[in-house]
Amino acid sequence: MNLERYPIKASADFQEFKFISIGPKGEIKKMVRFTEMPVADSVLRIYNLAFGDYSEEKENLIDDLIVSDNKDPQRILATVAEAVITFTNKRPGAFVFAQGNTPARARYYAMGVAANLPELEKMFDIWGTLDGNGWELFQRNRRYEALLAKRR
Repeated sequence: MNLERYPIKASADFQEFKFISIGPKGEIKKMVRFTEMPVADSVLRIYNLAFGDYSEEKENLIDDLIVSDNKDPQRILATVAEAVITFTNKRPGAFVFAQGNTPARARYYAMGVAANLPELEKMFDIWGTLDGNGWELFQRNRRYEALLAKRR
């Protein structure tokens, strides 16, 4: 994706990615973490994407409820997308699950995908779920509560 993004630093296992948001509120540490989700009776490898501010003093605990408002949301979304691309380069069969912890955040994530859909569809198959009633291929202008993506 040709969007401006922050430099990211990956952990040795490529399951954590750290970067710094820079804006009017200063430098804010951000983290993207991929955690394998237990899936009963399945060979699928699904990883939950967690994202938010973090503090090294709190053992890298991610605060996904905080609203930093550092005036750089597009750059942050592009950086998170870069983390997903890098993660799935290392684990090509992995599915990445993302869910906003509020309806507003879920809508925001879906809008970010929709805004970049032609480019994202070159690399990923993307699905959304409405009200927990199964998955459908991602479509614009739908109120998905969660997203699922897999590298093509």
